[in-house]
Amino acid sequence: MKKTLFILVTSLASAFAMAQDIYQVGELSTTDLNGTARYVGMGGAMGALGGDLSVMSSSPAAIGLYRRNDLAVTASLVSMPGSKKFDDKGNTYVSFDQLGFVYSWNVDRPSLRFLNVGVNYHKNHDFNQLLNANNDNLAAAGYASQTWQLADLCNYWGGADKATPLANLAYEGYLLGEDGGNYTAYNAWGNSYGKARWGSNQTFDFCMSANFNDQFYLGFTASAYNVKQKSYMLYGEGLLDVDLNEDGDYAIDNESKLKGNGFDMKIGFIVRPVKESNFKVGVTLTTPTWYELSYRNDLRLGSYTESNGDVVPRPYYFDYDYNVRTPWKVGVSLGNTFFNRLAVGAEYEFADYSSCSVSYDDFDDDYDWNFNWNHQTKDRELNSQLDKYMKGTHTLKVGAELMITPNLFVRGGYNHVSSAFDKDAWLNHFINSASVDVATNTDYLNLSGINRFTAGLGVKFGKFYADAAWLYQHQRGTLYAFNAAEDPDAPVFVNACPDNRLSLNKSQVLLTLGYKF
Repeated sequence: MKKTLFILVTSLASAFAMAQDIYQVGELSTTDLNGTARYVGMGGAMGALGGDLSVMSSSPAAIGLYRRNDLAVTASLVSMPGSKKFDDKGNTYVSFDQLGFVYSWNVDRPSLRFLNVGVNYHKNHDFNQLLNANNDNLAAAGYASQTWQLADLCNYWGGADKATPLANLAYEGYLLGEDGGNYTAYNAWGNSYGKARWGSNQTFDFCMSANFNDQFYLGFTASAYNVKQKSYMLYGEGLLDVDLNEDGDYAIDNESKLKGNGFDMKIGFIVRPVKESNFKVGVTLTTPTWYELSYRNDLRLGSYTESNGDVVPRPYYFDYDYNVRTPWKVGVSLGNTFFNRLAVGAEYEFADYSSCSVSYDDFDDDYDWNFNWNHQTKDRELNSQLDKYMKGTHTLKVGAELMITPNLFVRGGYNHVSSAFDKDAWLNHFINSASVDVATNTDYLNLSGINRFTAGLGVKFGKFYADAAWLYQHQRGTLYAFNAAEDPDAPVFVNACPDNRLSLNKSQVLLTLGYKF
């Protein structure tokens, strides 16, 4: 009795996300444009202009420009217009984005004018994402199936029990055959993919900044990060036998949680080259962020074939700990105020993502057998993939604020962030890495660069102020459900899965309420 792919997919219930790989590491290094509405409205280009709580993460010296205390809170409404509802998760949600305070101490010494201290919470990166992709006819792709890649992995590693957990479950679910040690696979007439992910990387900044003679500003920020991410994925295929007759279907579902903490430091310097001028130049150096992360995954697979009927192998559960180090970042900012009415800022930041690395506590990967209980062992082959497929990113921010009246301001800004991934990047499970031992997915998403457009409005009521901002972020992604070799024995593995071009655009409306005294 024939069953359909879609019945099987929707009959399973659980979730999915990836353990550490180049895509997860890249995302942990990503920073959104988020914070106060004034900061967002000016495109974040306030590193040399200062006077805003959000700059302590991007330019700690800019906190030195404060001459009054400041308290502010920000929330927003976020929409992902190109996404479809999945797993009861909609494409619009409310976000709590910022809460901070700056205390400005008027030292009024001959050289040291102000010593300012600030604390600020902000959402560093929003993990919320909805992905949907269906391929109803895989004939043009040669009836490519995820089981091709899983069979290749079993052949490459010398057995299903030596390949990835997903490949092993596929073998137990009779999706892979074995003939004399050679693993074979099905063809597929179509596939269905859906994924919901939510959570955030939250940042807590602690900043100290000094104003010397109203000309030199020096600042230091220590930042703590709190990572919480959950994810849900359903993937299924309609199967064909060797003669391309329909033979059943299967589905994978997976539940995962990623949590952990991180830490980094920033030091910044701003100078007025001409003391009487409003023109300022700033430089900020940010250390790598060191993350300690824990990952929990629940993997399930169900299949139906004409020869074996319904099969549901044992579920696969695991907990996994690892460490990530993100790249160094260096930023340069410029700012000037014209006619005491128009403030203009620009920033540039560079980060070399190929220098990211993954390591493990009290653990040794398969590459290096020198075991040391008190040593962090680097995942050398995964780090080699990071070096090969990730690259330097360039972030450009420009923004302006115009004072219409002393109590009314309008703002605008623009960002461009280049992609961190090489155009040929892919999720490689044919490397001798500890990450392969816990790999429960074959999907990956190659991201384009980001373009952001912002606008804002601000009003003052005595010591109180209110700011509103609008952000539109344009980004594309190319989704691959799997990577299948044209020839299982080929040393170079070629993607045979149809790509799915996705819109990852996002819009956000922010509101900040503040009090300066």
